[in-house]
Parts: sequence; structure tokens; C-alpha cells
Amino acid sequence: MSTYYLTHKELEQAARLYREEYPALADASLLIADRACGNELMIPYTNDLTTWIYMGDEIDWLYNPSNDPEFIWGINRHWHMLDLGKAYLLTKDEKYVQTYIRHFRGWCAQNPPPVLPYEEAVYFQQPGPWRLLETGLRVQSWISAYAYMEASELLDAAFTSELHAALEQHADYLTRYLGGTEINHAIMHMQGLSMIAGFHDLHERAPYWRQLAVERLELCQHYQIGPEGVQSELTTHYHDASIEMFGTPYLLGKLSGHPFPETYGRQLRRMASFSLAMIRPDQRSTAIGDSDWVSNGRERVAFLGAILADEDLIAQGAVSSEFLWLFGAEQYRRAAELQKSVEVQAVSQAFPQTGYYMLRDNNQYLFFDAAPMGGAHGHADALNLEWYWKRQLIFLDPGRYTYEEGEWRHYFKSTSAHNTIVVDGLDQTPYVSTQQWGLPLAECQTHRREIAEDYEFIGASHNGYMRLEQPVMHYRWVLLGKAVPLLLIIDWLDGEGSHEVQQRFQLHPGAVICSVANVTPHSAATIYYPESLVGLRMYWTAGGGQQPLPEGPQIESGRSWVSEIYGSKQESTAIAAKLTTEGSLGIATVVLPQDMNLAADEEGWLVEGFALNHTDQAVNLSLSCGSRRLDIRVDGEEILWNMQQG
Repeated sequence: MSTYYLTHKELEQAARLYREEYPALADASLLIADRACGNELMIPYTNDLTTWIYMGDEIDWLYNPSNDPEFIWGINRHWHMLDLGKAYLLTKDEKYVQTYIRHFRGWCAQNPPPVLPYEEAVYFQQPGPWRLLETGLRVQSWISAYAYMEASELLDAAFTSELHAALEQHADYLTRYLGGTEINHAIMHMQGLSMIAGFHDLHERAPYWRQLAVERLELCQHYQIGPEGVQSELTTHYHDASIEMFGTPYLLGKLSGHPFPETYGRQLRRMASFSLAMIRPDQRSTAIGDSDWVSNGRERVAFLGAILADEDLIAQGAVSSEFLWLFGAEQYRRAAELQKSVEVQAVSQAFPQTGYYMLRDNNQYLFFDAAPMGGAHGHADALNLEWYWKRQLIFLDPGRYTYEEGEWRHYFKSTSAHNTIVVDGLDQTPYVSTQQWGLPLAECQTHRREIAEDYEFIGASHNGYMRLEQPVMHYRWVLLGKAVPLLLIIDWLDGEGSHEVQQRFQLHPGAVICSVANVTPHSAATIYYPESLVGLRMYWTAGGGQQPLPEGPQIESGRSWVSEIYGSKQESTAIAAKLTTEGSLGIATVVLPQDMNLAADEEGWLVEGFALNHTDQAVNLSLSCGSRRLDIRVDGEEILWNMQQG
């Protein structure tokens, strides 16, 4: 029976294919390993991903040159040891093994397991190297690096005995301080314990470690996977990461002759549908909450398919370097071949119990968020949307950038950074700190959804601004045209008193705002994406309830920021419609995209009429294109879509 995912021979084959398929990653592994030999590290999930940090002649594992606690946690996960192992497989150079041994021994000498009060030990933000999360992750790095370097004579019986002793200490720590099973950290605690039980399988306590890990992973599934298969923190990143966290113990159990219960595998399978639903036409996933632009849920789906022996899931997924290192070269090639012939269908999907909706056809994808906050990794983004049309991501989620407390952490979590309504410059839920929201949390409710041949519609509300002294309830209607390319967004603000209101749109960094016109009858803006040759025309109209608005929406553009991956940010542009209102308000925006590659589409659809009646809670929109005319009426009861050919 196996004590690791692959044999050493299979790992050598994987290394050769790694060099062929992922030459840039192979070079990066060699660079990281070479720097590590000189005690220089670059730490993922910190705000400095451009500078190598010299850690001293003897590494001080508590050294932190930043203000970010993630730095200490990051260096104590020992992820660089994975690259030391890969570099050894690629070169057979013993210097990488020597560095692995030196770093391992130095760490163990400096960091004996502490004896702590229980509540202190299980605190999820506990500083230092023995936070339970790092304890669970570190052992995975040690074991994987050992497996990669197993052919080296330097990994003799004496060192193996040292490693076993350190793993036993970590297992005892992970079983003494359990903590709750409601957060994703708990999965990684038991992921590590499960790996210790598999690798150190002759230890007398290995059966206990294995059984405890299985039982607590089942509890994690119970508390963290919702009825629709969505991970409880309601973020793309942590959902997809949880698939890997839950999945690797399942895989190792199968390989080692200690399979998990069938119910565990069924829970994992349920998670695939959400990962697939979140993938845009550009093969990236919408970055809900604390997530990155560059994530691709298809890689997790391929992983799920492989551990569940489901070729349909493998075919819908995407191979990756991680897939290669877990399943080997032979299975990697088979999976890649399966994926060549699969065409993913553009079908709208809904997760109504969660509150997430994906509206799509062959030309576009729209994500709509009517879900709860989801916890500390959630953002104040109720009724946010993301829209991809043809070749262009048009309105986007900004990403996460950092977990370090400060203005940037607040900015990326703020309502103003998302595509929704902002009232009086405030967040929908009060921001307290990087890992804490105040009360009350904004709550969403979906009221209406319609799917027709020519369009799709979703209507929802949130109560985040009902906490104000003069409360405001926000209702949003979204109409997505399919037969005619258009996006109609209608926001109703039902409230009291005077408020400053912004309807905000975060544009992709490639956007060029060509014009903004604050005129009657409709404020307007023209936007162009030169790289994709996609253009937009946006029109706004508004109306008040208690008295006429003194003026229409004032359209302004301004600087905004987006983050493609943790630790990096780039400047972009936001466009906002601003109003001051007394009492209730309605504001509607229609967005008309154009494909500049198509000569027949250069003229595009023109707005002939656009009016909002706040009293009747209705919007009327009339468009024309050549001899065609489209009249749309949206109200609280029905949608009228009338196409006429002249």
C-alpha cells in the first residue's frame, strides 16, 4: 500500500513532463530552490512578491521584515521545500537535499512544540509558527519534499528517524488542540494529520490519527458544505481550495488501503457544479470575496474527477501542474486527451439557497450576488454583478489584494469597490478589521427570476442600509438581453431623508472612457476596449418618489484598483452615476455593447426612449437598429419584450 500519492519512479516521470509542459514553472522551481540554498525566501500571500528576503546565516523562523502577520505564517509553512524537492528531481543535485535537511533541523531546534492554554492554541489568528494552520500545512511540505528526494543517500535512517519524531510531535499537537470544525483552517489541520498517518503508518498511534482525521474531516464537510455544494465562506477561492483540502486525504486514503466513507466522496462530487458554474468564457473564475482573478475552477474539477474516477468530470476540467504532481505523467496525459474533445455548454445556473446566479448564453456570462456575507473572507458586495461579453470582461470584481490591516484591506472589501449601489459613502455592512465585520450584516433576498428565449431577469434586495438613522432598502432588477445585446440594471432605493447615492461600475483596466455627457434626457458614457475591439454605450435615467429630482444622474469617472493575484494591484477606472435624493429613488442604466470586429454591428442599437416611473415602479426602454425596433417594459409584475421589424 502507498504512503504517498506517487512512487519515486512516478515522481521522476512527473518531473520530466513538468519540464516539458511547464518550462516556466520548472524554471521558477529551480530559482526558488537555488535562492533557498542561500537562505533567501519569497513568501506567497504577503504584500511583497518582488523581493527575495535574506533570512540570515541561520534562518530565524520568527523574522518578519513586514507589518503583515502572513509573512511569519508563510515562512513556517515551508512551501519552498516543495521546490527543493522538484529541483532535486529535475537535476539530482544533492545541494537541494542538504538545504532541506538544514532547514528542517534548524526549524526543529528553534521551535519546540509549545504548551499553551487551549483557547490560545486554537485561536485562528494565533501569531507564530505553531498556529494550527501552519502545523497542518508544514508537515505536508516536509513529507512531499522527502518523497521527492527519497532516492538521495542523504536521507538515511538517522534523518528519517528525526523526521518521524518531528511528525509525531506535530500529530500530538494537532490531536491535543482541535478547535472548531466550522472554518476552512480545520480542514488543513486534519489534512496534515491524515498525511502523517499515511506516511508514518507503522507508528502505534497511526490508526488513531487516521480515524480522528477522517471523523473531523466529515464534521468539516457537515458544517462547511452547504445544501447546494457551496463552501460556507461563499468565496470562489476558498470553495475551490476546499476541494483540494478535502480531496487529498480522500485520495491518500484510497491509495493506502484506508478508503473514506462513500458519503464523503458524494459530498465532494456536489462541490463540482459550483466550481464549473463560476467559470467565465475566458476560463477564469469570478473572484467572489477574498479571491484572485487568476483562479480557474476547472483545475479543481479535473482533480475531483481523478480522485472519484469520473471521466466526465475529468473531461470538463483542466489539467495543471498540481494535477501532474498528484496523479503522475500517465494519468495527466489521459486527462489532457479527454479534455480536448469536450465543449462546455453555455447554460445559465442558479444556486438559490445560497444566493448566487449565473446568467449565460453563447455570447456572455453574468454573475449576480444575492448571497449572505459568508464570514470574514466576504466582502460588502450585496447585489454586486460581473459581466463578460464576447471577448471582454466588462464589469468586474476587484479581487482581494491583501489581508494586512489598513486602508487597502478595507478598500478591496468595501462596497465602493464593487458593482452595486453605495449610500452616503458607507459600506453595506460596517467594516471593523481585516477579519471582522460589524453588525448588522447585510442580508439579501431574491424575489424574482425569469428565463425567456430573448432575455433573463433576476430581482433581489438587501437591507444593509436599513441600519441608518434614515433607513434605505435597496432593490435591484437585472435584465440581460440575449436576442439583442443589452444589460438593463434598475435600482430602487426605498427610504427616508436625504442621501448621497452612487451607482458604481468597476471597469477592466483595459477600458478607455471616450466620452461622458451629463445632458437631458439621458446622461451617457461611451467606453472602448481597444485590445478586444469591444465598445459600450451606457445611458442613465432616474426618478424620485416624494418630489422631482433637482437634476438627473451626474456621471463621473475616477481611479479605482483591481488585484489579479494576492499581493499585487493595478490601477483601473470606475464609472459612477451620482445623485442626491430626498426620500425614495429609482435609477436605471442600460448598457449596449458593440463588437467592432463586425461591420454589420458598427451602427449598433440606438436608444429612442428611456424613462423611469418611480410611482408605478416601472421602466420603459425603446431601441432601434435599422428597420428593427425593440420596446421593453419592466415593472413589479411582468416584463414586456416586443420586437418589431419595420
